[in-house]
Amino acid sequence: MSGKTANTRTTRAKLHKLVWSKPLGEAAPSVGMSANGLAKLCDRLAIPRPPRSYWTRNAADRPPVTPLGPAPEGADESVVFGERQRASVRPRTRLSPKDRQDDLADHAAALATAEGVEAVTLRRVAQAAGISEAQAHNCFAGRVELLLHLARREIAALEALRRRRMARGRDRFASAVISTITYLHEAKERGPLLQILLRSPEVRDGLRDERRQAAERGRAPILRALSERRNMDRAVANASTAALTALSLRAGGLVASRRVDLATAEGLCLAVIMAGMRSNAKLAESSAG
Repeated sequence: MSGKTANTRTTRAKLHKLVWSKPLGEAAPSVGMSANGLAKLCDRLAIPRPPRSYWTRNAADRPPVTPLGPAPEGADESVVFGERQRASVRPRTRLSPKDRQDDLADHAAALATAEGVEAVTLRRVAQAAGISEAQAHNCFAGRVELLLHLARREIAALEALRRRRMARGRDRFASAVISTITYLHEAKERGPLLQILLRSPEVRDGLRDERRQAAERGRAPILRALSERRNMDRAVANASTAALTALSLRAGGLVASRRVDLATAEGLCLAVIMAGMRSNAKLAESSAG
């Protein structure tokens, strides 16, 4: 006899059922592997495993079984164990560090939208992406860094689109209308995810300073136009601009959370903003006089 082990075949679904039926140390010998080898195999095939404390808890206190998701790109649902009891899978596509970050962020976004921010962990995101948790840690130090990256990406995409469209305005009134409409439309499309992220204290605290600085940069040109070109009192200009900005942000939040429909938010915001801009113009004229 050659002593070689004949090829055996199983499936991801059967491995998933196996690792949730008993501790890895007991499950691994049944497929001719070590506990560490089986754990790595599950990570490669995006097969969820019980958390470390799972088997030390009473059965009634254990969390529910994490459902098996789709196979990662390049892997089959079937798993073949060969001569050295190592599962064969197709080679995985290697992504650049930036593409890998974006891929993980995409999976985090889907998970946060479906289950909430609390469900986003590097382990679950890595499993969804078909890589090991260690590989995910090469991209992000922890879940908070991943969530911050995702929030910054959403904010940047929204702001970039708003600025591109705002540039089409022929005057400041037209630019204000375009900016407001674009923001509200994007709040409807992207807003739900961003609202979920910003409700997390970790994300909110992590972005506080940079969001404040971004808001100040955004208001600076408007303040210069009102105070320097139109001779409006700086404090009045600042208060007016801050109030109108706050109105748009609040309306966007209501649209994102589906508490106000888009048409209603557009009508209310545009009416108030245009009235505010006309009021600012009158104040500037009286100051100049």
